[in-house]
Amino acid sequence: MNNKFTIRLHTGIWVSVTLLLLSAVLPSCQKTGFSYDNIIANNETTDYIISDTLSVEMKNIQYDSVPTSGSGAALIGRNNDLLFGKITSGTYFQIAAPASLDIPEFGASYDSMSLIMTPNAYYEGDTTAQQDLRIYRVQQTIQPATNFYYIYNNNSFKTETTPIGSFTGIIRPRTDKTISVPMSNTLGAQLFEMVRSKSADISTANTWQEFFKGLNIEAGPLSKAVTGFQAQDSSMYMRLYYHINEMITTVKYVDFKLTNNTVQFNHVSYDRSETAISTLGPTLKTLSTSSTNNTAYMQPITGVVTRLDIPYVKNLLQLGKYFQLMKVILTLKPIAGSYTDHRLPPRLALCRMDNANNITDTLSYGTLVKDDMFNENTYYAYDITSYCKSELTADGLTTRGLALTPSSTDAKMTLDRLVLGDQKNSGSKLKIQVYYLLYK
Repeated sequence: MNNKFTIRLHTGIWVSVTLLLLSAVLPSCQKTGFSYDNIIANNETTDYIISDTLSVEMKNIQYDSVPTSGSGAALIGRNNDLLFGKITSGTYFQIAAPASLDIPEFGASYDSMSLIMTPNAYYEGDTTAQQDLRIYRVQQTIQPATNFYYIYNNNSFKTETTPIGSFTGIIRPRTDKTISVPMSNTLGAQLFEMVRSKSADISTANTWQEFFKGLNIEAGPLSKAVTGFQAQDSSMYMRLYYHINEMITTVKYVDFKLTNNTVQFNHVSYDRSETAISTLGPTLKTLSTSSTNNTAYMQPITGVVTRLDIPYVKNLLQLGKYFQLMKVILTLKPIAGSYTDHRLPPRLALCRMDNANNITDTLSYGTLVKDDMFNENTYYAYDITSYCKSELTADGLTTRGLALTPSSTDAKMTLDRLVLGDQKNSGSKLKIQVYYLLYK
């Protein structure tokens, strides 16, 4: 059965084309980095052709640092990832003085102090094992470096050497409402007296921040998972308990809440010594997938981004004087088995990247399509037609590659990672489909 449709070419001529929906091999149309082998419609003057052999080069890119401040999430713990290495994450944040200093001068006694933390349901690693958290008092002002707006994953601030709080136990990120970490009674009693006496160090914001610069929560050696916590004033705070001695003892508390969300950040370190990307780092910032078994790796919070280049896209212009690019679809498939115990990024941004590996702008987001039943057809798909059209006329200064990364929010507050195959990967091969008209 033949279906007719009409196409308007750039010349302004209307051409009637008959869809034959047939496949044919053209033996002599090979160009460097490109060939075509399917004609899905033709007549005497026009071919409508699809190709899936446009070459794509993939690289693993390492950034020196990644901004993690202001995410609203604290990532704390350790995780041993067979593909990305041993990852350790801790968080830094400032604490505000209590909003009210109303502890009575007489008849009140200190009880205890705890850090209250609220899980945000995110985790990476073994949550059935006991987790080990340590709290340290910060000795430097937590702030971005001069002339910088963000604080980065490789930044840290000096702390006391002895923890002022610790927690060992099971954390259930999706069901636990809060986690309570006992803190130093020496510090708690000192703060109690400061509140009760309305000390100048606690009654004035500037002097308080100078006296108490903040907290750092780190993973202890027993940790086997990274857990996410809400980093807001209502979800992370020191709670100081006291009681008033009356005929009926009254238990009360005062809260020291997280403040200045813009400087809360996560410090993330990694050891990739036993992985396929062990050489990727400060001294080697670009690693072709040809060196990693035709596999690309992406985990933005540790600085790893996937780069794609389509170097032979200009060769499409050699196909004919009246060539017109209609559509280009890029499909990326995570390697089967690489995400069995790991969350795939729910959204993945496709961005333009310059020759220095700087991301210049975002083209689009690819939504994850997941095959939960057979685990064979999970993918992200992108329409990169506009990108390819711009590359047809780009020169050495304006040409751009493509970068894959989660949204800026997810990149700051998760350890989400992705493992992809390039065009030579036998298991999960990258696919690019080019649809174009060739007017004879």
